[in-house]
Amino acid sequence: MTRTIDNTTRALFNENALKQDNTFKIMYFKVHALGANARAILAASGAKWECVFPKDWVNEEKKSTLFGVLPNLFEATSTGEVIEVAESDAIESYLSRKFNLLGNDAFDEMKIKAFCCSIQSASNFLLIKVAGIKDPEVKAAMRTQFIETTVPRFVTYHERHLEANGRNGHYVGDKLSYADIKLAVVLVSIFSVTGESQINKQDTPAIWAVWEKVNAIPSYAKWVKSEEYQAVSEGNLQLLGY
Repeated sequence: MTRTIDNTTRALFNENALKQDNTFKIMYFKVHALGANARAILAASGAKWECVFPKDWVNEEKKSTLFGVLPNLFEATSTGEVIEVAESDAIESYLSRKFNLLGNDAFDEMKIKAFCCSIQSASNFLLIKVAGIKDPEVKAAMRTQFIETTVPRFVTYHERHLEANGRNGHYVGDKLSYADIKLAVVLVSIFSVTGESQINKQDTPAIWAVWEKVNAIPSYAKWVKSEEYQAVSEGNLQLLGY
């Protein structure tokens, strides 16, 4: 059965859009990839949430999703109703607004989303141009380009922006934002390819300050240390190579 976004849920959605005490499930495969940021936002925000992995994606879960892809967010309200949000960008934006991760005004939000787009570009390079390439010679060449060109360029720009904000562990102002969390997520991928040769406390202190601050959040640290996170990391390594 083909499903669409049900307009009859408008009132329920709007009523719960900013409620933080609902419970959440993220359905995604046992890899980081497009599910990593939503999981990280929920973990860093101290939300009540859990991972759900599809059991029979091709024959079962895929048929019931809005676009035939994952991730999907399911939010259960206090009255038992369930709100569904599809597509990674929409999920991340929705959760970022819900958990006050978009700054204090429209200008802050614009900056945060600009930083996030830049961060996503680095992530996409690895996912599409390295992991997504089957030819071993091309894959090796793209991996080298990532190490020698993409990461240095990324470091130059992001270190500069974070220095301009006072090297305080945040992209905008003095509180946690979507961009801070997204940086911590992509750094895991970068470290898996480059180690700490290009991003470290001595050479990139502003970027490192964000890494340390996000990983010091108790609920986030608990997620990263969990067996579930480690299983997802292992799945990522096996499927994508990083």
